[in-house]
Amino acid sequence: MTPYRPTYENKEHLAKEQELAEFVASKWQCAMRKQDKFNQFDYVAMRGSKVTAFVELRCRSNPINKYPTCFITSSKLAHAHAMHGATGLPILFLVSWVDAIGFADLTKKYPITVGGRTDRGDKADVEAVAEIPIKDFKLL
Repeated sequence: MTPYRPTYENKEHLAKEQELAEFVASKWQCAMRKQDKFNQFDYVAMRGSKVTAFVELRCRSNPINKYPTCFITSSKLAHAHAMHGATGLPILFLVSWVDAIGFADLTKKYPITVGGRTDRGDKADVEAVAEIPIKDFKLL
């Protein structure tokens, strides 16, 4: 049995993600369909009824160059590799910072470290993470 783990999504967080998804839908000329809360990726990009990419979104509250990397859990990276292997579709990590928007390819291999958030007092927030260099993000 999996122990209960809190989710930290709230209305403000979801509204920021939706705004980011709408921006990228216009930029990429696609529809962005929100996946349910427990899906591996936040959105799928679609043209018609065809899924063209899986997209994980993150809205940061700092400038893009404050840190040399942006991390994602290693389990999310493993799911990205598995989904790409199963479908051949792109798996993208779309991030908005206060001064930029960019995306990285989650089918690449990245250095794994232990890190995460410590501000919520949730020990499960610190885990193995993939450190994606900021230079690997393609800016929009």
